[in-house]
Amino acid sequence: MPRGESSTLELVESLMALRRTLRCVEHVGEMSGSLGFAALGVLAYIQRNEPTRATDIAKWVGVGPAALSRQVAELEGSGLLERTPSPVDARAQLISLTARGLEELEQAYVRRTGMLAGLLEEWDETDIAAATTTVNKIQEVLRAGSVSLGPKTPHTPEGERR
Repeated sequence: MPRGESSTLELVESLMALRRTLRCVEHVGEMSGSLGFAALGVLAYIQRNEPTRATDIAKWVGVGPAALSRQVAELEGSGLLERTPSPVDARAQLISLTARGLEELEQAYVRRTGMLAGLLEEWDETDIAAATTTVNKIQEVLRAGSVSLGPKTPHTPEGERR
């Protein structure tokens, strides 16, 4: 095995395990009535970029228009966001959070931050900062790779929460 290949394989396996763990955490959150990661991601993007178009959200999330349309319809039906006509393009709609949507998003961040803080009780600030730096580096490399290797409509990381 060439130098570094085994450690890269170990990283791939660790990332796959992390993804499975995050799915389990998301499932527990959804069972408790909390917003899932997908809904949180959409609401957070809208908050940072509102008003925004559905096509911009879909590019950032990395899904097609149909999948995003279902998510937006569900969130709109729950009273968390609203659509208004675009003043510059009559064919387009702009999406914004409602007051309830902003409140739900803020509460979800408080719950998730509290949960993670409880799980990381043994970690000091240095450990948390190092983990944050590493996760951000991995995310940047993977996003850049998805742009260079992926479809011609890249997922843009604009407005990401850090």
